[in-house]
Amino acid sequence: MPRATVIKLSLVALAASAVGLGLWRSRGARSAGLDRVTDLHAVGYVGSTACRRCHQDRHRSWARTFHRTMTTEATPANVRGDFSGAILRHAGVEARMDRDDAGHYRMTFATAGAPPRTVEVVRVVGSHRYQQYLAADGDSFWRLPVAYHVEERRWFPMTGAFLFPDDAAIDDPSRPSYGGGVFDRHVTRWNDNCVFCHNVAPNPGRDPSSGAFTTTVAELGIACEACHGPGDAHVRAHPEPAPGSGLTLGRADPTIVNPARLSPARAADVCGRCHGQRITADVGPFMAHGDPFVAGDDLGRYSRPLARDTTLHGQAGAFAARFWDDGTPRLTAYEFQGLLQSKCAQKGGLTCTNCHGMHEGDPRGQIRTRFAGADADKMCTQCHAQLETPAALAAHAHHDPAGEGARCIGCHMPRIVYGVLDVHRSHRIDVPKPPRAEAAADARPDACTLCHVDGVPGGTTGAGPLRALFSAEPVGRAVAAEALGRAPASGADERARRLGALLAAMESDRYPAVRHLAWRSLRRLLAPGAPPGAGPAADYDPSGTPAARREAVAALRRTLGPGVRDPDARAVAALAALTTDRELEIGE
Repeated sequence: MPRATVIKLSLVALAASAVGLGLWRSRGARSAGLDRVTDLHAVGYVGSTACRRCHQDRHRSWARTFHRTMTTEATPANVRGDFSGAILRHAGVEARMDRDDAGHYRMTFATAGAPPRTVEVVRVVGSHRYQQYLAADGDSFWRLPVAYHVEERRWFPMTGAFLFPDDAAIDDPSRPSYGGGVFDRHVTRWNDNCVFCHNVAPNPGRDPSSGAFTTTVAELGIACEACHGPGDAHVRAHPEPAPGSGLTLGRADPTIVNPARLSPARAADVCGRCHGQRITADVGPFMAHGDPFVAGDDLGRYSRPLARDTTLHGQAGAFAARFWDDGTPRLTAYEFQGLLQSKCAQKGGLTCTNCHGMHEGDPRGQIRTRFAGADADKMCTQCHAQLETPAALAAHAHHDPAGEGARCIGCHMPRIVYGVLDVHRSHRIDVPKPPRAEAAADARPDACTLCHVDGVPGGTTGAGPLRALFSAEPVGRAVAAEALGRAPASGADERARRLGALLAAMESDRYPAVRHLAWRSLRRLLAPGAPPGAGPAADYDPSGTPAARREAVAALRRTLGPGVRDPDARAVAALAALTTDRELEIGE
């Protein structure tokens, strides 16, 4: 596939469709009175501050979430990265993060034989696990090539975050250069990419003739009107929160959307707009005029979710690498597709908000409060009540009902989905089938094969993570690396073999993201709970040079001594010959 096509493909996949643009424009506005339905496409946006006047509790609970900080201005309250003069070296480039005399955040990029380039960081994207940074250049904002890992408290190159090999470079003169080659591989324009799913009412404002941008959003970040629709009619209908205004009667209010009152399918569409990459036949109007979808719409009017067999300009297999062999998503931003594949949604009416509460729970996942901690199984037993008792659960799960092996989401939503430097749970709720998961190197892993790392008892090939770490394609290797640090080890010998396998991957895997996950799993095995910057292998750099990695791994082997059992080099080479290199745009 030509490189330019891949770039356009990423933009199309991240965007919703504009097929129905003229359709919704032709509807016409209706009365904003409480006795009639309001066409929210003709309503203006007011911003979250206007909502706070009447909905203070809701505003406070939303302000705690990571949705709020999806995109923010680069202020001390929002910046999480270390801008005290920190330095990152990668691919022949030295990046320095500091602040100027006025306190502005900046990055300076220096390469041999060229003058350094300094840019001001004006916006930030994200604040949970990692944070990305934007600089302005003309009419556009560009994602810079380094990011900060909030949990690990370290800078990393974006080339090491996505599933690309070490030598994946790009030569695109339309992008600003900060170091060239590999270093610039993931420099991305915000206006027609990130803007769509990280803000309210995104409109790239791209002129189809000149290509110039006049990008607007109703509000930076994911705020109230992303889920409830534009609020101007609602605010005008409720100048004061007086009794009888509709705020206290518990009845439907036609001037605003309450996702809890939508059908399961329409409620899922609200989330699926951003948590399910989609495609349209013509993205031009969407780029020029913005996203026509508002909460309550049928998302299918404007686009369709990407699938393994979706074609691009007639080309088959354009998106196949983003899915396991049976069509299950294996990348983040496809949770909507996983839900649609689940019988719980197809036959049981399950929707996102059955388990997730946008105004409750831990911001890391926003699981509803009633399902927190030991009550997590109730997410499933709220429908499958026949499995509530320990005896019924033991018979169903074939594990101790008090142990992790019997947890509902552990078995039916395993961690097989790659995100930026992490592996997440699948949102395709399904029954584990070990023989199917062992059928081929690219087959979808399941909970059984990920926990029984040497192979499921009675299995056919013994294809667990210890084998997949060297033989699977990049997503499979990433999933295997993460599983080797999470699944309980059966004894000292298995632990030693896991350590040996992880060290081998840290040294020689061609994908820095896989090496990163192997390093993280090694640290989990050696020092569970150790803070960043402490414990074994704290100084290992997954994006470092091959020589530096070899030296770090050799030092670890010397330190661990007989506690490590290295894999047979010839066996590893034979397995590695089975792998297929792929470059995956993941869209997180």
